[in-house]
Formats: sequence, structure tokens, C-alpha cells
Amino acid sequence: MATSEPGDPTVIGRINPLTKVVVVLCAVVVCLVSSPWCVVGLFAIGLVVVALNRKLVGFLKLFAVGMGSMGLIIFVLNLIAVTTPPVLWHWWIITITRPGLNEAVHFTARFVAIGTGVMIIMHTVTLRRFCRDLEQRGVSPRATYVIQSTALILPQLVGRGSVILDAQRARGIETDSNILVRAKALLPSAAPLILSTLTGMAERAVSLEARGMTIVGPRTSLTQVADTVADKVVRWLALALLVAFVIWKVWP
Repeated sequence: MATSEPGDPTVIGRINPLTKVVVVLCAVVVCLVSSPWCVVGLFAIGLVVVALNRKLVGFLKLFAVGMGSMGLIIFVLNLIAVTTPPVLWHWWIITITRPGLNEAVHFTARFVAIGTGVMIIMHTVTLRRFCRDLEQRGVSPRATYVIQSTALILPQLVGRGSVILDAQRARGIETDSNILVRAKALLPSAAPLILSTLTGMAERAVSLEARGMTIVGPRTSLTQVADTVADKVVRWLALALLVAFVIWKVWP
């Protein structure tokens, strides 16, 4: 019988990962078809959930650095791209109109809604538990491995890149000066990064083969992710509420 993975530190962490993904995705869809102010509610709920999972600091830092800057760029680009009257403000070649302001608010709200949902999932769902839960539901281990490797490829590249840059500095190559100097140091660093990535992929393939990834038949895992009746009820209730909400929005 499947039981919760030992060592789950929080109430949020003990919830079935698929339940969290389904609920968050439903909330994001509701925000996409609702008023832009709905994003504020999603963000507030996300703060509470992430705080209960003890990852609020990382969530706020990522939101400020990533979502804040990208959201501002999207808002400004949409604000000045639409020049349909009535004009609200004009200076030199910059014109701000009411339709442009509406488009900027809507596009930025949609971007923030999607980004906030992804960040909530990142800070509440453990990738290993999520993939293990998918395997318990009959998904191929190869497919779950692709999911894990895709999600981890960027952190791995960043780690390898840092090691390579440290090695380049040890050889006397300047990497911390102006943009031109950094651009010149990029090519000597890119080649080892690509080669080490390809070598790591080949080594990983050999290790997976040695661990029986291609073996057909039943498998035994030390990790069992619980899927309680409450999880099932929450998932189906979230989907039912989403369908009802969408029907209500599009009903003439």
C-alpha cells in the first residue's frame, strides 16, 4: 500500500504532487480568462502556500528578479506599441493611449499569472516525487526520466559553466571585465561546456543502461507517493469547478 514518503517536512509537501499541479494549473486558467486583478489573488494565495512549504524567501527572490523585470519589459513594450486613440500622454516619439494601456495590463497580467503558477509549482512540488507518482500511474520510466533531465539541464549547465569559468580564470583569461572582454572569453568557455555536456550525456546513458532502465517488467521502488481519497476529490473538484467557470464565462 502506498504511503507518504518519509521526511516530508510540511503539510504542503505531503500533498500528492499531481494534486498540486492540477490545482495550480486550474487556477492559472481561471486567471487567464478573468479580470487582470485575479492575478493579485493568485499571487496572494501562492505566497501563503509557499510560506507553508517554508520556501517563501526563494519564491520572493525569483519573483523579484525574474517576473518583475520581464513583466516590466512586457508592460512597456505593449504600452508604446499600440497607438490607437484616445491618447493619454505624448512626448517626443512616445505615445501612450488608452487601448495601449489596456493591452499592456492584460498581457502583463497573463504573463504574471502563468509565471506565478510555474513558480508555485517549482516551490511546492518535488520533481523526484512527481515523476515517481507518474510512474505509479503507469507512465514509462523513460518518459519520467526525460522530464527530470529536461528540468535539470539548466542547473547542470550553470554549474558546469561556473567550473569552466573558474578554470579559465586560473589560466589567466580575463572573464570579469567589460562586455567586450566577456564576449571574447565566451568562445573558449563555450567549447568545453558543449563537450562536457555531450560527454555527461553519454556517461549518463551508460549508467542508466547498467541500472536496468531498458529492462521490461515490474519494478520495485523504495519511494511510494501516497494518493489519498482527499487528493482524488480535490483534483476532480478543481477540474469540475474549472469547467463550470469556463462554461459560465462563455455562456451567451
